[in-house]
Order: sequence, then structure tokens, then C-alpha cells
Amino acid sequence: MRFRCDREDLLSAVQAVSGVVAGKGVHPVYESVQIVATADSLTFVATDLEIGMKLTVGGEKIRVERPGTAVVPAQRLAAITRELPKGEVSFTWNADNRESTIEAGRGRFKLQGQSPEDFPEVPEVDDAQSVSVPSGTLREMIRRTHFAAAKERMRFALNGVLVKVEAENVELVATDGRRLARDTGVCTNASGASLTAIVPTKGLQQVDRAIEAGDDAVRIAVGNNHFCARTSRVTLVSRLVEGSFPNYRDVIPQNCKQKAVLPREALIAALRRASLVTSRDAQSVRLQFHAEGLTVSARSPEGSAEETLAVDYAGPGDVLGYNPEFLLDALNVLRSESVPFEWEGKTAPGKLTEGGYTYVVMPVSLD
Repeated sequence: MRFRCDREDLLSAVQAVSGVVAGKGVHPVYESVQIVATADSLTFVATDLEIGMKLTVGGEKIRVERPGTAVVPAQRLAAITRELPKGEVSFTWNADNRESTIEAGRGRFKLQGQSPEDFPEVPEVDDAQSVSVPSGTLREMIRRTHFAAAKERMRFALNGVLVKVEAENVELVATDGRRLARDTGVCTNASGASLTAIVPTKGLQQVDRAIEAGDDAVRIAVGNNHFCARTSRVTLVSRLVEGSFPNYRDVIPQNCKQKAVLPREALIAALRRASLVTSRDAQSVRLQFHAEGLTVSARSPEGSAEETLAVDYAGPGDVLGYNPEFLLDALNVLRSESVPFEWEGKTAPGKLTEGGYTYVVMPVSLD
């Protein structure tokens, strides 16, 4: 196999698929990228057996002189390509000794690869029952929910994001039991498909990274115990998370007695400053609502902080406690200058909303 391409195209493709390559120590073939050269395009494939990605590159800057398939170490290929001078890169694969040669300018590099026959197949998902989501909508929904999924590997269903499609509505929900993020959007559903899947957080993050400025929409489908997302250049397939997602609708507070409208940027700054004096044993901030506004404070053996903000609030005085990082995670993905915040009492969850977005956060004890 032999092809020539622009250094930037090669680097961009290898870096994109490297996001799903398995970590070191698993097996060399899972730490590799497969490159398939056809008459007029290159397809880069990577998988860690949980998530697989295919990215196709074509155009005038791709010149395939001899079609074929190569399997080379992903991280080393990316590192070498990153250091090459700008311009054309020549890539040659010798199937007899599984060796690749990368040439650019006066430089030449050789990399030992793996047998293409040993490279695992990325599962196929029938997308006859797929729906189309505007790329900007899907990207924002992923960014506004994925961080709320559980990080502990023993949480099973909570280790992913629920993706749900009914009619022309698409919904993403993530929770770790202490907070919940839910976002809604619209899609084109010509087939009338109904989709429900728990997708690993890493899989949706790779979808976010794969979306490019020129992608108008992303087609998503579920089948064969896998989730599939396709753009014009990329196909990403992820194995589903096993288990049943909790009944999240019952967790979202309704008709709360207390409501305030908070200045988002000012609150972000106050929370960041207050969190500087928190500790692992006292990771909480105090939100005290009163006639003069909102006082954000924190106290620990290392020090204390206090700051008062002007807010739109006309209710009785109340004191609430929250993990500042949980509040910041949500505030940082919102866009409005002013954000509605509702709560029922100091032991009940609080709720932030913006359009079709809802974020629920459990309080912490201030004792």
C-alpha cells in the first residue's frame, strides 16, 4: 500500500480516531489505527472493543498509488506526523514485514505494525430506523449533560447517558445520584423510530469531537446492542451500557415554593472564589438568601470566604448548602445572563433551568 496526502489531513484524521484507541498494556493491535486506502480515499479505523470509529478522508490532496490496508501504532503515528514539516507526506506499507514508512521533506520514519487480519471489526448498525439531529443541537446537548454521569465504574446504568427519541423529540439525561442533567431538542424522524439507549459517556464525547463545522446533521440509530452516530465523514459505534436507567422524571422538582433569578457570571465568579477555601472534608458552599440578595460563603480549617450578590428574590430568608463544583458544572454550560433557580427547602434538591435544559442538584449538610 502507498499513498500521499497533506500532513494536516493525516494528522487530523489520526488524532480524531486516537480518542477511542485502547490504553497501553491491553494488546498492540488495540493500540493501533487501521488505514484502508482505496482508489480515491483513506479510511482510518480505531476501536477499544467498546467504541469503534471510522473516519474517511478524500479530496484532491489524497493520492492513492497502491490500495491496501495497514495497521500501525496510533500514538506513535500521531506523534511523528505532528513533528513533520508542513506539506505532502508519503506513507508506504510493506505487508510482508508489517512495516510502515513515513516520509516528508528529508525525513524518513519506520514503524512496526500489526497484521490487518488481527484487527477487530467495528460492528455494523442498521440505520434504517435512524433519526437526524442538527449537529449543533446534538453537540450542545452532549456538553450540557455528560458531566453529570457517574464516574465510579460500579454504577452500571449511571455510567452512561440516556438517549431517548420519541416522534420529533430527542432527550439526553445523565445522573450520578447526586445531580441530574437533562436536555431536550428536536430531530427529523422520517421513519417514526422510537429509540432508547444508555450510551457510555466516552462514546458521546467522541461524537462531540467528531462533529465538524461543515456537518449539518448527525444520524443516530440503535441496533444489535450498539449505538451508532454518523456524520458525512465519521461513523462512531458504541456498545450500550447494561441496566435500567432510573425514573428520572420523578426526581425533577415541580412547583417549588422558592424561586430566585441568579446572575450567572457573577455567581460563577463567587463560587470559584469561595471554593478556594473549601477542603476535601468540607467541600460545600453556603447560599444564604435574604432581603439584600444572596450571600455566598464557605468555611474550612484553611480559611473562609464571603461575598454578597444582588439577585432577584422576594421570598423569606433561607440557607442552602451545595457542592460548588456541582453548581459550576451546570452554570458553565448555560448561556443566559440570568438563570432561574428553584428549591423547596434545605433538604430538597435545587433546580436550574434554561429553555429545554434542566439541572437538579442535591443539597449537602451544613452542620
